[in-house]
Amino acid sequence: MKILLAGPKVCTPWTEGRKRFMRDLAAALGRQHDVRVVTTVEKGEQTQFAAPWDAPAATGGVQHLWRFHRQLRRVLDQWRPDFVCHMPIGSFHGRYRYGNMGSMWLADLQCASRRVPCLTLMYAIMSETSLQQLARRVRCLLVNPYAGGERSVRFGVDLPRIASPAVRTFGRRLLFMAGMSETTPERLEHVLTVRGLTTLLSAGEWLAPYGFKLTVAVPLLRDSRLRLALRELPQNRWPKENLDIQELVSVPDIYSEHDIFVFPYGRNEPQFIPTSVIEAMHWGLPTALPAHPFLSPLIRDEETALVYWPNDARDLASVLLDAVNGGDRLNAIAVNAYHLVQGEFHIKGTCEDLLLHYEQIKAARHSHGNIEPT
Repeated sequence: MKILLAGPKVCTPWTEGRKRFMRDLAAALGRQHDVRVVTTVEKGEQTQFAAPWDAPAATGGVQHLWRFHRQLRRVLDQWRPDFVCHMPIGSFHGRYRYGNMGSMWLADLQCASRRVPCLTLMYAIMSETSLQQLARRVRCLLVNPYAGGERSVRFGVDLPRIASPAVRTFGRRLLFMAGMSETTPERLEHVLTVRGLTTLLSAGEWLAPYGFKLTVAVPLLRDSRLRLALRELPQNRWPKENLDIQELVSVPDIYSEHDIFVFPYGRNEPQFIPTSVIEAMHWGLPTALPAHPFLSPLIRDEETALVYWPNDARDLASVLLDAVNGGDRLNAIAVNAYHLVQGEFHIKGTCEDLLLHYEQIKAARHSHGNIEPT
């Protein structure tokens, strides 16, 4: 079977979840099928997949979308895939809204005009839009099973087989990561508010005196002005010697160098299963998560993660202090989370569900003489 994976701007740095998800999916599907990728590459960056790819260079959002759709048209006409899996950029706030929604609609139309099924697979759905709004723009919208959509696909990560985490003594080294690479004050504000870093910075007031150290790893912090702005933020209560700011890190090495992964997300979302949390759980690093409904698949009655009240720095600090003083609790959480990921968040499930939806669409086409999902 010939499968075309398509989505703009999938290139270095490989810090964003959608990019890694698309790479994982290309590798996993390519083990049994003929897979090809269409994307774009920011000028000065690179891309690589475990399958042939077409990736024209572009700069700026408009040029990325224009060149992506031009290349998608060419590959559809020349390669003639059995179906397309389109993974659009999921940013729908401000100036990104109309471009990314329009791109979803256009990719679906490009495929439909050639009688090629297009499965639009959303890595995340942010609160600036809704499942219903997105579903009106494409013929087949695929979301994760927890989002409540008509068609669901299990979200998975392609991770190597490793043994269950061994019992160890946990220290007080905390890790925060976010994949934003665009060096603008707007994106830093997103990291601070939506990604919740401000809450974790404020928690330093109660954690630093007890020997905790925090690593903040975000690519946009390669900009010295943004690094300084973060350190001088009034809510930052971490002493300089307790706060390590990094631009790029090596996975999985970064997980073995820390004791707890903190994902202090600041709001609820319609759909988001963060790749970084899945990876941390897989590599045996306990995670601390806010009690948002969208994260409930990863929390499981607080047996697979430490849980605190969203945006409450004092409660986060209290939960972390209790955890490091709680005997074997962190070891139990690490083991439970590892087994959760192995059972429910493997890329194999994503491939199975994706192919099942294609077969259903193909059957509908044969029955009704069209490619519309029923």
